[in-house]
Amino acid sequence: MIEHVPSQEDWARLHRYASWMRGLNIGLYGKIPDSTLHQLSSNSPGGVLFPKLEWLCWDVYETSMALTSFPLFLSPHLKRIALYGPGMSDISLDQLAGLVQIIPFLPTSLEDLTILCGMEEEPTLKDAISSFIYQCGPSLRRFHSCVTLSEAAVRHLMRLPNLHFWGTGQGPPQAVPPSLSPPLEKLCLDKQAALPWLHLLASQKKGILQDYSTQTPSYADIRETLRSLICPEDTIINSTFLSSALRFRNLVALHVCNQCYGVGGCFFRLTDDDVEEIAATLPRLESLQLGTPCDSNSCHTTVASLLSISIHCPGLTVLETHFNTLTIVDDMKRLLHGGSGRGNAKCKLRNLAIGYMSLEVRGEDIEAIVVGLKVVFPYLVDFKGFTVRWHRLGSKLRDASDVNAALPVL
Repeated sequence: MIEHVPSQEDWARLHRYASWMRGLNIGLYGKIPDSTLHQLSSNSPGGVLFPKLEWLCWDVYETSMALTSFPLFLSPHLKRIALYGPGMSDISLDQLAGLVQIIPFLPTSLEDLTILCGMEEEPTLKDAISSFIYQCGPSLRRFHSCVTLSEAAVRHLMRLPNLHFWGTGQGPPQAVPPSLSPPLEKLCLDKQAALPWLHLLASQKKGILQDYSTQTPSYADIRETLRSLICPEDTIINSTFLSSALRFRNLVALHVCNQCYGVGGCFFRLTDDDVEEIAATLPRLESLQLGTPCDSNSCHTTVASLLSISIHCPGLTVLETHFNTLTIVDDMKRLLHGGSGRGNAKCKLRNLAIGYMSLEVRGEDIEAIVVGLKVVFPYLVDFKGFTVRWHRLGSKLRDASDVNAALPVL
């Protein structure tokens, strides 16, 4: 496996290793000299440099002039191709033209295709990628693109029987079959325009998918197959969002890529009851990220929501959620006096994401917070975020031998 662009001397050695080369990353550490490309072309009379290459990652920005040599890397064994580089207005006309030219060369037998470069609505690139997708069959398992597809290509994609991962920034087409959905395990919605897919797929009935090998129908229900859901920035996390997200009851990862800043304010609108519903409905969760916690302290959730998550989701190892710290001392004391579910099994979370949340408490109240957190998360040792006070609290957590330890004032 090669993860750097070799020198000219390296290429000579690479030709000797071509018979076993399986993976190649082009452009990761800089541009390929034209002289090297000429050498590659002249030394490849058979037309393919690495006949057993299985995956290819190509940085279009660093190697745009090399796109004419792209066919040299198209091994008959290629399964994965990733094209990265500049997007939107950053892409040059030469880079755009090169991308459009190489798309028809891609093998339709690919299992994994990622295209995260180019302009979202550039007609020629959109047509080229849409035409390619329309030729793909059941081998395609993963597809992620920042470029929009035609409605016909999207509908074809939704019919592929083995599509397990889809990343998109575009919304649903106007006409979507009412009972058809792909057997996705992971759905990544990159932009707000794509968010309607969440509500649409949550309401889909079990779909009929054509089996290309036997020409017989198979059945899929994305509400059962989906394991990972990633939602875009500026997603308002409220009861309306939950009404769709919680339809996917086998989720192990639920991520919302929010950063609460600017005129939009805080996007987190849940209550403790809402969070308990998430935890109770999605007990298989291993990673729950509901936006980076902000410093506004305007949310209506408390540390009680953390307890709900810890009890209901025993496999959880990643947590990022908002909770109000203005009343954290009183809230912790109420949990402790109420028993705090001490007899319940808890998750094994070791690091709690606290983002930009403030922590303004008196030194004599630190003990209650530390003891409470150790009850809620018995394995907690530190915090991930940007507030020094929380990290000082983390040192107290690591020093705590049990929930009844007498701790010095911070």
